[in-house]
Amino acid sequence: MASTVTNNLRAAALIALALAIGAMGIYVGEVDDAPGAGGIGLLLMIGTVVLGVKAARNRLPAWAARTGLAVGVLIAAFAAVLTHAVALTVPLFAQPQDVPSVIDSAPSPQYSVAVGRARELVRAAVLEQNLPGVSVAVGAGGTIVWAEGFGWRDVDTRTPVTPKTRFNIGTAASAVTADVIASLGLTNTGADAATAWSPERIGEPGEDFPPLTLIRHNILQPLGLAPAEYPLPDDRATFYVPRSDDNPRRGRRLMYMRDLACCAGTMASYSTASDMVGVGLAKRVSVNGELAGGIVMSLTTLRDSGIVVAVLSNIAHANTSALSLKIGDAFAKQAR
Repeated sequence: MASTVTNNLRAAALIALALAIGAMGIYVGEVDDAPGAGGIGLLLMIGTVVLGVKAARNRLPAWAARTGLAVGVLIAAFAAVLTHAVALTVPLFAQPQDVPSVIDSAPSPQYSVAVGRARELVRAAVLEQNLPGVSVAVGAGGTIVWAEGFGWRDVDTRTPVTPKTRFNIGTAASAVTADVIASLGLTNTGADAATAWSPERIGEPGEDFPPLTLIRHNILQPLGLAPAEYPLPDDRATFYVPRSDDNPRRGRRLMYMRDLACCAGTMASYSTASDMVGVGLAKRVSVNGELAGGIVMSLTTLRDSGIVVAVLSNIAHANTSALSLKIGDAFAKQAR
C-alpha cells in the first residue's frame, strides 16, 4: 500500500513538473530576447515529453492523475506569468557602455567634443527609455558631420543599427515626397509594401495559426528546417510597439500590420538619419514622424546655428524629439 501511494505521488509530481517546464519552454521561446531562446525553449519542451512519458508508465489511478493535472496547471500558470513578466521588463542594456554603436566614417574633428557629448546623450536615452535601436545624424555648414547607429535593429538576432539602417518614418513621409527624393538624390529613402515590414502579416487574417507559428519558431527554425523572418532584409529595422500604454520600458511586441494603417495604408515609408538630415539642410524644416500612435523619429533644424539633427528609433513612443534638441544644443555650443 505504501509503495502504491509513493508511486502515485511520484507520478503526480512528474506531471506537475512536466507541465511547468512545458509552460516555461513556450514562454522562453516566444518572449525572451536572448540569443538561443528558441533552442532553450525546445529543450524544455522535450523535457516535458520525457517526464510525461515517464509519469504515464506509473499507470496512475484517476484521482491521482486529476490531482497531478490540477497542481501542474497551477504551477505552470505561475511559471508562465512570472517568466512572461520578467522577460518583458528586463532592460535591453544594463549599462551605457553595453549599447553597441556602428559608425561608417570618423566624425568631423571640428565637432569631436560635441560628438562625444551626443554619444553620452544617446546611450542615456536608450537606457532610460529601453529603446531597441537609434540612428542619429547631424548636419552643419551644408554637409553631414556625424552619423552613427546605436543598439539593435533587430532584438532577437541582435543585428546592430548602422548609419545605413532604414527606419520606418511614419507620418514624416509628408516631408519626403517623391519630388523631394528625386531633387535631392536620396538613395535610402522611399516606400515599400507594408508586408515587407511585417513579413508574418502580424495582426492580419493571413497570419499563421498560433500553434503553427510556435512550431516554426521553436522547433523548425532552431533546427534549420525553416528560414528565419528576421532580421528584415535590405538593412530594414524591425519595428516594435510598447506592449502596454505608451511606455517602451514595460516591454515590446512586434509591429502589427494594422499599426501601419494610420499613415501607410498598403505602403510604408522609410529613410535613414543621413537622408533626413539632407532633407533638413535643403528645406530648413523640422518634423516628427508618428507610427502606431507614437513618435518614431524627429528631424530638428536649429535655424540660428544652421544645425540639423535627425534621430530615428525602431519603437513607437520613443522621445526622439527631446533627444534631437539636446544633441542640437551640444553641436550649437561647439559651433559658437
